Amino acid sequence: MTRIRRLLVALASCAVVLVAVPGRDAPTVRAATRYLDATFNVDVQRDVVYGTAVAYDGTPVTLLLDLYTPRGDTATGRPVFIYAHGGFFVTGDKSTTTAWANRMAQRGYVAASINYRLGPAPVLAPIDSALEVETIDNARADMQTAVRWFRTQATALRIDPDRIAVGGSSAGAVTALGVAANADTPLPGDHAGMSSAVCTAVSISGANDPTAIGPDDAGAIFQHGADDTVVPYDLAVQTRDAMTAAGLAVQWYEYPGEGHVLSDATNTLIVQRTINWLYDKVATASFPCSPATRFLPRRPAATTTTLTASPNRTAVVSLVAVDNTAPGWVQSLPCGTTPGGWSNVNTDAVGQIRASVAIVPFGADGRSCLFNQMPTHLVADLQGYFTPGAFDDVADDRLLDTRTAVRPASGSQTEIRGLANRTAVVSLVATETTRAGYVQVLPCGAAPGGWSNLNIDAAGQTRAVLAFVRFDASGRACVFTQHATHLVADLQGYMGAGAFDDITDDRALDTRNGPRPAAGTQVRVTGRPSSTAVVSVVSTENLAAGYLQFLPCGATPGGASNVNTDAAGQTVAGVAFVQFDASGAVCLFTSASSHLVVDVQGYLTAGAFDDVVDDRLLDSRRR
Repeated sequence: MTRIRRLLVALASCAVVLVAVPGRDAPTVRAATRYLDATFNVDVQRDVVYGTAVAYDGTPVTLLLDLYTPRGDTATGRPVFIYAHGGFFVTGDKSTTTAWANRMAQRGYVAASINYRLGPAPVLAPIDSALEVETIDNARADMQTAVRWFRTQATALRIDPDRIAVGGSSAGAVTALGVAANADTPLPGDHAGMSSAVCTAVSISGANDPTAIGPDDAGAIFQHGADDTVVPYDLAVQTRDAMTAAGLAVQWYEYPGEGHVLSDATNTLIVQRTINWLYDKVATASFPCSPATRFLPRRPAATTTTLTASPNRTAVVSLVAVDNTAPGWVQSLPCGTTPGGWSNVNTDAVGQIRASVAIVPFGADGRSCLFNQMPTHLVADLQGYFTPGAFDDVADDRLLDTRTAVRPASGSQTEIRGLANRTAVVSLVATETTRAGYVQVLPCGAAPGGWSNLNIDAAGQTRAVLAFVRFDASGRACVFTQHATHLVADLQGYMGAGAFDDITDDRALDTRNGPRPAAGTQVRVTGRPSSTAVVSVVSTENLAAGYLQFLPCGATPGGASNVNTDAAGQTVAGVAFVQFDASGAVCLFTSASSHLVVDVQGYLTAGAFDDVVDDRLLDSRRR
């Protein structure tokens, strides 16, 4: 009861007004995207029994839900969304909150609006009776039963039992957060052989007990009025902060001047932001989030993990550190060698998603290794192989480390040296940054601007990227820093003679001179037909966490990423090896609304690179 006493719960139902979001112009015309756009009519099956329970007075209760499914849909592996009404745990019904279930079914989800056990009187704050504790617990137990019921119906409903989300408003949001925050401590109920863990929760004017949250739970998207005193704003902040500290995926939106019942204009934002969040964290997440997978422990600090691919080949691999519990770095290295001396991926705070491309040599046994300094999950996707002679994979050599001297000043150019008239592949790191800005590799003395290799959006960051660096006839190149920052540059190797056409960087896309691409948009990028290019890609002014992915135009996104963002308002750059089709086209997908910038650094010549279909070599989040 001590834990529950801390929870100030909803005193009134949150009347969420559901407003259609007008379409936004995008740089390209896009077809409707499943799970983002309303494309289905909906069938509703009412009063489906999902379990039984006992009320506070000992009366048996039949638990009912209304089931919403997309009409005529033949897809399998569909995600699930379960919604709970508000009403301060004493009033309300599944029929009073039909819009969220209907909205999600229109987008291809299997959805439900549920009834749950109510108490005899409103739950007031502070909670000071066993009956009030029981009322809150009963609601959570019933929603957990609904989650388990859906898993029993996975085949019949053609759902993915590892892609279930819960949500609610006011008391319903308190309940949904209770489900998310107690994945490892479910309450008793029907279908006990199934898990009640979920991917994420949607909280509209809700909060929960921050002391109940741990690393085995699910995160949430929070939508909360800054002036809410019914479910106090401060308690919602504490719930958010506890989830973030536990390394869970969290998105936070607060609305100044808004109380517990949110305005029509705010609810318009809530609808689109929630749809985008569920699309990213449930519908198209690159890994399922059931306990059998999501509960896998992160790689402990100082762990070496083996990757396997084609023997005696040098590969281009996308590396991602996910949900780290401390700052640190990840390094690709030959198995059996001592780690340290350079890095491929860097994180500077807890709970980040950071991606970078690495050049990875696989030995005669087809093995290479990854070392993670900090506890983190790791993802590795094979993008392709250099052909023999296309890449001279030298022992990594530190070309620059300003941390032993004075930090390069704002607007300065710092020289690095390599082999004359050769294009090198260099791991470039900015660290101990002093403010937002960019880093650019360029010929010494050239005017900076026009493109960037690495972007920083705050002081105190550490960001890494792979850069293709052309050394001049005297073996020189320079690194420009817009604002003062320390720099580290490690040589990974040189492109073979004739293997890389190192053009003057060419801006292929910049959406900042027009509307921001909407979530789920595929934006066309044009380059040389039937060729593989090395491109710098930047996500900036993003409205939510998400990812960017290059893919053939019209292909289904998901399964891999080229750039990841873990919060709104970030500027994150990466490098990708991009294959243009016979018409010279490729598309860039953005899961969250974001401005996009793409610069072509050069083209691999014919026969220099085997551009394979991206292959997942490692995902520590999955068995």
